[in-house]
Amino acid sequence: MYVRVVLVGVEGSVNLGFIARTCVNFSVDELYLVKPAADLGEALRYAAKARDYLKKAIIVDDLADAIRDVDLVVATTAKGYSVGDVVRQAVPLKDFADMIRGRVNRLAILFGRESTGLTRKELRYADVLVTIPANPEYPVLNLSQAVAVFLWEIWNIKGIRAENIPPPAEKEEIEFVLKLIHDISSKVLVKDEKVLRIMEIWKKIIYRSRISKYEARLLTYWLRKVLGRLE
Repeated sequence: MYVRVVLVGVEGSVNLGFIARTCVNFSVDELYLVKPAADLGEALRYAAKARDYLKKAIIVDDLADAIRDVDLVVATTAKGYSVGDVVRQAVPLKDFADMIRGRVNRLAILFGRESTGLTRKELRYADVLVTIPANPEYPVLNLSQAVAVFLWEIWNIKGIRAENIPPPAEKEEIEFVLKLIHDISSKVLVKDEKVLRIMEIWKKIIYRSRISKYEARLLTYWLRKVLGRLE
C-alpha cells in the first residue's frame, strides 16, 4: 500500500524533523507540506538520517494538490465527535486500520497544525475522519507523536492483502454514487444547507463502508432509477 503523509501548516521545526524520521521508520512513500510555517533548514537539524528524505518533501500551496491520485483521504482530529456536527464524526484509529486492511492501494493521511489542527474546510477534503483514543481529560497528542502512532498502526497492515473479498469500488465509482445521491437530495430538499449536511453524512457512510464494485454498480442502477422518477 502506497502511503502519503500530508502536513498542513506545520509550525514546529523540531516536530517536522522528527516526523521526517518517523516517515522513514515506517516507509512512508511521500511527504507533502502544505504552506509550512516551520523553518525547513532548522528542521533538517532534527531529521538525523532522514535529512535526504525531508529534502525531497513536496511543498504545495493548495491542499487539493496534495491529495491527488489517491484512493482514500483520511484526516486526523483530537476532537473526534461532537453532537449534531456532521463533519466531526470520527472513527477510532484501530477500527480504521481494520476497515482498510487489504482494501486500499493509495492512502493520504492529513495532519493539521500544532496550534489549531485542521480547519473545517480542510476536514471536508477527507473521505474519513479518524481519531486516536486517549485520556478524555487531555486527548490532544503532540503532532509528531500522533504521526508516529498513526503510522505504526498503518505499518502493521501494509502489504497485507485481504482474501476472499470482492474487489473494492474505485474512487471514481464511489464519487459517481455520491453525485447521484447529491442530485436526488437537491430535488427532495429545499435548502442548500440541508443538502450539504446530508452529503457530509452520506460521504462518511459510503467511505467507511468501503463498498465493492458490484455494490457500487447496484447502487448506481438504483439511484438512477430513483432520480428518473423524480424528474
